[in-house]
Amino acid sequence: MAEVPALRRSIAILRHLASSNRPITAGALVRALGIPRSSAYELLTVLEELGLVVRTESGYVLGAGVHELGSSYLRTNPLQRLAQPIVRQLAEETSATAQLAVIRGWETVYVLKEQSLKSVAVITATGVRMPSYLTATGRAILAHLPKSEVLAMFQSESGFVTRTGQGPTTVKALNAILAQDRRAGWAIEHGEVTPGISTIAAPVYDVLSRPIAAIGLSLAGDVLTEDTDTEPLVNKVLAAAAEVTAKLR
Repeated sequence: MAEVPALRRSIAILRHLASSNRPITAGALVRALGIPRSSAYELLTVLEELGLVVRTESGYVLGAGVHELGSSYLRTNPLQRLAQPIVRQLAEETSATAQLAVIRGWETVYVLKEQSLKSVAVITATGVRMPSYLTATGRAILAHLPKSEVLAMFQSESGFVTRTGQGPTTVKALNAILAQDRRAGWAIEHGEVTPGISTIAAPVYDVLSRPIAAIGLSLAGDVLTEDTDTEPLVNKVLAAAAEVTAKLR
């Protein structure tokens, strides 16, 4: 087998960063991986230029480029083919709009959309991109990613945009929402993407139990209010996401 030390060391760095929820200093990487200090700094510089790692005040974390690579893999696997009948059934059973979404960079990208005849009109057409921190599908994925990856995605954001005047405007506010979504196992947003439309979403996991997509269900705002018993709908979304997850394993 051909030896390419720089490549092996770079992959080792990325895997070590992926195993931690906190930034890791270059010195800690040198000690943990046995890489010469000069080589470690050279490799980290290149990885940072490529967007695969990000340097923070307290060390290095994975960069958004790592998630882009994961999304590229996602496009080559049968996710959409396997998910389509499940997403379609969810839309029909709930008379709503169901979507399948992934995250690319810091954006939610909708890769599948199914509507029942009675569903409301939403803007989440296939290929549409939205800030992931505003969408329930984006948050459902972000909530179950390593915190270091989420930090890397958004630490350079000086100000979060809003579409309707609602939603998190800082990383701190986003982290509070994600903590709640993580505990619940699903996410919800009320009118942050489209006025009068609420969405419930649950993550889809790959064979390594990594969240690679999310299924969302969008309904008119007067259907999903704070006084509404959302449990039946949440259970349907969770079941659909679990079914897609099972098909990917």
